[in-house]
Amino acid sequence: MKSDRTEPNLTVTMSPLHLHDESLLSPSQIQTYLQDGILVVPLLSSEELLEAQRGLVTTLWKECGVDVHDLEGTGWKLTRASSTLGAGGFEMLPSVTSRGRRCAMERSGQCILLLIDCIVFGRKSVTGDGLYSGVLDIFYPAWKMKIATNEKLFRMTCQLWKEAYCHNGESFEEMMSSSVNGRDDSFKWHPFGAFDCNKGYMYIDRLGYRIPTEIAERIGQEIGENKTQTRSKKPRPIQRSLTPHFDCCPETYHDAKSKNKWRPIQCFVSLTDNLHANTGGFEAVPGFHKEFLAWTKNGRQTTSLQQNEDGKDTLKSVDGQFPSTKPHPRPCVGEYTHLHPNHDRELLQRVQHIPVQAGSAVFWDNRIPHGNAYRNNPPKLSCSTISNVDDEETSKVLGSSGSRAVVYCSFLPDVHVNRSFVKSQLTDWKLKRAPKVGNRWIKHEESNEITGEVSNTTQIEANLTDLGRRLLGLDDW
Repeated sequence: MKSDRTEPNLTVTMSPLHLHDESLLSPSQIQTYLQDGILVVPLLSSEELLEAQRGLVTTLWKECGVDVHDLEGTGWKLTRASSTLGAGGFEMLPSVTSRGRRCAMERSGQCILLLIDCIVFGRKSVTGDGLYSGVLDIFYPAWKMKIATNEKLFRMTCQLWKEAYCHNGESFEEMMSSSVNGRDDSFKWHPFGAFDCNKGYMYIDRLGYRIPTEIAERIGQEIGENKTQTRSKKPRPIQRSLTPHFDCCPETYHDAKSKNKWRPIQCFVSLTDNLHANTGGFEAVPGFHKEFLAWTKNGRQTTSLQQNEDGKDTLKSVDGQFPSTKPHPRPCVGEYTHLHPNHDRELLQRVQHIPVQAGSAVFWDNRIPHGNAYRNNPPKLSCSTISNVDDEETSKVLGSSGSRAVVYCSFLPDVHVNRSFVKSQLTDWKLKRAPKVGNRWIKHEESNEITGEVSNTTQIEANLTDLGRRLLGLDDW
């Protein structure tokens, strides 16, 4: 369903778009999402996955100077490819005097200016630190946009919108009363009114590339040894975990007036296997979307615990009061709210690893606490652990380091606030500029700085499907 238009900047009214009618998600998969607020499903074919992996490798090299087969020598260049807020980091100096890295750069014909001129945006994080959780500010490569406009991915999202969220203008009182009849559907309510579940827009998001913790620590150690001043006795790794958090502000969740977008379902497509805990992968609290409202009304309280001398959990007193009687709301940063290791200890204890196979899509309700593993300690690869041709091909393309790679991609329902959001997002895309709205944890200077990405947006637009054009906001639904 390729577009044959030759005027890429022309927006026209198109005939109604008819997606395939068959349901992609089974009743049991729908039920899993309703119950857990999380769903993992296969998405990409082997060919599509390989194409995306090759695209990632090319993007990391051309835009960041990072060779996935030589992370020890080039991985340090990731330190300015992210502006995420959350996990800790350190400020990366614009020069590295390490003889080994300098020689590696000289051998590859590069120079230190690559760090400044060829990194995706050249911005520091909102805290002034360097890289955090492996979330990279790379938005527009053609291969990534292809995944973000995948028809199957959108149709799955449409099914979940229809089954898990009010879309006929139901009132909060109606949904609360439904729980009296033995089925609690109150979690489906939102303040954005009725919408057509078959229409929506893409939310242009970033990439995730989490290198193994041992490599991140070694690079951090080497950088720390060559810094003239250090802020801590122990150098920090260049990547750390993203602490469990919400991508929403609990106290204003049901207030439509304060929002610049509504994204009820978050999603990523994994380009690598992440089947084991402590390998940098996705972690979450299944089912919490049903507890979210009561938790918020209770001052973000669950029973906070601490271990006594016998190793048993007991209620923890805060300033002489038990947490159940003393609310402790943590501040929201835009739509980012992290969980506190003391106040939210019981909730954090419920965080669990979510296994994901390469090529799968992971959907989760935005009221689900989530993050990624504290460490990425990938299992050592050997001939015996490469079980099939696809695994062997992946190792050839992505290398054998065990880095985790995902494409963050989700959709926005066709409601008023999202229509306004998409117009601004489209302007940024056309200008190849970092998105300016949407709480992507990016610090913006007062400028129209171009991203520096090598992607040709005109060529991408010419290759978009009819659905892709609508999802991007180029054409009306």
